[in-house]
Amino acid sequence: MLKNGQWNGAMPLSDLELFSEAEMDSMLRILDRCMKPADTRGSAPGPGARPKRRIGKVIADALFYGLLLCLVGGAFLLAQGDKKPIFGYSFMNVITGSMQSVYPVGSMVVIKEADPADIRINDDITFVKEDETAVTHRVIGITDDYEATGERGFETQGVDNDAPDFEIVRAVNVVGVVKYHVPKVGQWLEWLRGNLVITLCFTAGILLLAVLLKGAFKKAPEDKNDRRKRRTHGAPVSAR
Repeated sequence: MLKNGQWNGAMPLSDLELFSEAEMDSMLRILDRCMKPADTRGSAPGPGARPKRRIGKVIADALFYGLLLCLVGGAFLLAQGDKKPIFGYSFMNVITGSMQSVYPVGSMVVIKEADPADIRINDDITFVKEDETAVTHRVIGITDDYEATGERGFETQGVDNDAPDFEIVRAVNVVGVVKYHVPKVGQWLEWLRGNLVITLCFTAGILLLAVLLKGAFKKAPEDKNDRRKRRTHGAPVSAR
C-alpha cells in the first residue's frame, strides 16, 4: 500500500485496481469516439452539402406543376392553333383516315409556317379549303404559275386515298408544312379544347389543394434553444 507517498511493498503494484471495470469501459468509449474521422455517421454536413430528401422533393414538385401546366398549355395551344399560329406553329387534331398510315386518327400534328416557294413534292402540307376545313395531304405535283395568277398551285393527295384531290391548292391557302406528329394526343387535347373552362377549374382546384396540403404538412421551424438542448442533453450511454 501507499504510505506518505511511498510504496511499502505490502502488495504488488500490479494488483492495484486504479479504475473499476465500468470506468475503463467508459474511457474506452470516449477514446473510440475521439479517434473516429470527422465525416463519419452523425457528423454535421458541410456547408455545401444538400440533403437528398430536399432535392427529391424539388424534383417531384417540378414534375407535378409541369404536368399541370402542360395540360392547360396544351389545351390552349390546340384551341388557338387552328386559328392563329403561335410562334409560327399550328397544332391540329387528325380526324379522318386519309393519311392513316402516316398520321393515325387522333394524332396531333404540328405544322410550321412555310414559304410556298420552299415547298417540295412529297412534303405533307396543311391547307384550308373553301369551306374553311383544314386538311393535311401530301404534295404530288406543283404548278409555278397557277392559272396565270403568279402564285404556285399544289396538287395533293391523301396517301391512303385512291385518287388525288379534285382541287388544286393555291399558295395563299397553305397553312404550313407538317413537322411532327404525336399519336393519340390530339384526341385528348381536342377534349380539353371543348372543355377548356372545366379543365381550368380542375387545374386551379388541384393547385389549391396542393398548396393547402403542403402548408398542412410543413414542419414548424425548430427553435434554436430546442436544438441546443437536444445536442447538450443527448441520450446517456450506459456502462456495461
